[in-house]
Amino acid sequence: MSWALYRNVLRLGRMGALSWALTLMVWASLVIWIFPTINEAGAMEDYVNAMPEAVQAAIGVSTPEDMAMIFRDGGFTLAGYVNTEYLTWLPLLLGVYAVVYCGGLVSKEAERGTLDTLLSQPLKRSSFLLSKFAGFATLVIAAMLLSFLSILIGSSFIDGEIDVLNLVAIHGVGVLLVLAIAGYSTLASCLFLDPGKSLAVAGLATALSFFANIAGLGVSGLGWVKNLSLFHYYDSLQVIAAGNVNWTGVVVYAAVLAGTLTASWAIFRRKDLAG
Repeated sequence: MSWALYRNVLRLGRMGALSWALTLMVWASLVIWIFPTINEAGAMEDYVNAMPEAVQAAIGVSTPEDMAMIFRDGGFTLAGYVNTEYLTWLPLLLGVYAVVYCGGLVSKEAERGTLDTLLSQPLKRSSFLLSKFAGFATLVIAAMLLSFLSILIGSSFIDGEIDVLNLVAIHGVGVLLVLAIAGYSTLASCLFLDPGKSLAVAGLATALSFFANIAGLGVSGLGWVKNLSLFHYYDSLQVIAAGNVNWTGVVVYAAVLAGTLTASWAIFRRKDLAG
């Protein structure tokens, strides 16, 4: 690994990462701030029950047990509301960041003509790939940390409870999901060496994965489809409300990350950059 390149990735990527992190912080803070007002409105459980199944699946409500964790006495629990309005969507937002960044991890350097210059230095292709990916992973972890702090600090000012360990756990699982998305985006970048193609393929894969989970939860007869989705194993409500981490999902994310990075390295080290 090249520490000089790693630091350069952090330096060049800090403003972009900061904008994503600020978006998360504002979003999370607004959700916390609005919570008391929403709960005063009443009848929210009836409102969610009236939603189509596909919409309920999209916001993380697919079973009576889910409803029991989200609502109490007709109103939201704080954990349930934060999950429905924020945590369910968190990995999708950072997943888009992963696609945009890692879809061009190698291909954008090739397009700009800087890849040959970088690799003409005493820098192995494996070190180049690892350093760039490690830089991105650091930026994602920093964004997730700010998200965690926004919820933790915000919830201390209102009437509601969120278990701190559960909050740590869901952000940790979220990091793994985003890094899995980053892994196959990096693979597309190494495979095509063309930003347009790599971003299209990685973006399509992410969109299909997200909608496969919704279809599997909300459409009768398509239950098996959700098992093909990375988002299915995230299960934020179970983690934030009950502390039940889907360890199968953790293994899946780790396997996807390790497999795609290994494949990326194998392809990139043999890639004819002149082609």
